[in-house]
Amino acid sequence: MPLVPMKQVLAEARKGRYGVGAYNVNNMEQIQALMQGASETGTPIILQASKGALEYSKMIYLKHLIQAAVEDNPDLPVVCHLDHGPDLEVCKQAIALGFTSVMIDGSIDYAQ
Repeated sequence: MPLVPMKQVLAEARKGRYGVGAYNVNNMEQIQALMQGASETGTPIILQASKGALEYSKMIYLKHLIQAAVEDNPDLPVVCHLDHGPDLEVCKQAIALGFTSVMIDGSIDYAQ
């Protein structure tokens, strides 16, 4: 199963009356552990690239780690989400890389 849109996962969760875990990830080991838990329980999962993670890791690396997790768990619904994107350019980059969900944080004032 390829990466799935956030809207699809949340619609199914609402219909089934369950929650979906969303986890900020920073490295391969975190992703592997989270995927193991999701696989063992058969639950969908949202893997997020946070603003903090992007301060020391390029988004493309996180995207490919998440893609590897999808390939390793082909039957599990996985969302690749940009969490609190700091600006429009970062959000555009995430979309171009194939993230299936993007959130921009318009409350951050970078002009200070």
